[in-house]
Amino acid sequence: MKTLLLPALLCLAALAPAFAQSAQTRTVPTFHAINVGTGIELVLTAGHSQRVEVSAATTEYRDRIETTVSGGVLTLRYKQPDGFFNSFDRTNKHLRVAVTADELTALSAHSGSEVRTAGDFDAAEFKLDISSGASVKTDLDTRSLTVRQSSGSTADVRGRATNLDVRSSSGASFDAKDLHTERCRAEASSGSSITVAVKDDLVAQASSGGSISYRGNPQLTKHTSGGGGVSGR
Repeated sequence: MKTLLLPALLCLAALAPAFAQSAQTRTVPTFHAINVGTGIELVLTAGHSQRVEVSAATTEYRDRIETTVSGGVLTLRYKQPDGFFNSFDRTNKHLRVAVTADELTALSAHSGSEVRTAGDFDAAEFKLDISSGASVKTDLDTRSLTVRQSSGSTADVRGRATNLDVRSSSGASFDAKDLHTERCRAEASSGSSITVAVKDDLVAQASSGGSISYRGNPQLTKHTSGGGGVSGR
């Protein structure tokens, strides 16, 4: 066992400096929203300034990570080599972007991307769009949160939102049991699931095998069809 373990540890030790050396800070214009896709891992930190740092398993992979800003939206994507536009394999590429943002109002994650945040993002209104197998784990403090989710994506949202409007479809999973809301409108369809914690008012619509589970004791208005379900805990 020791004979096998030592080479593995030496291999991991050799990889760590390689990732550190591949890190590169990018200078980009001011942005207020982020769009991330193509299997990129986004680590998002709330701060008092903006910073974008990209890294990957090799400098070649790193240099194919595009960081562009248009209309105040920072887009993060991996540019495929010529001839590989219709396929993407993220295995062993370790595509990673670390972003520090002082103001953020929207986040779009798609195409197998992974998003993790550190710190509470304080915004009057926040929009979250998640699709195509992406996953998001975030903490928010906002007056109004709008979520659109589909295609097997997952979300774990915590913090506070006075008003929550969430629509989930096509096998997506939205977990907001640790997001404290006063009023919520939730729609789940096509095998998707939504979990929320609501204080005052909940309007819930579940159809085509979608499910909505809620915590708290809100005034409930519910509509179900096609095997959809709404239940309290």
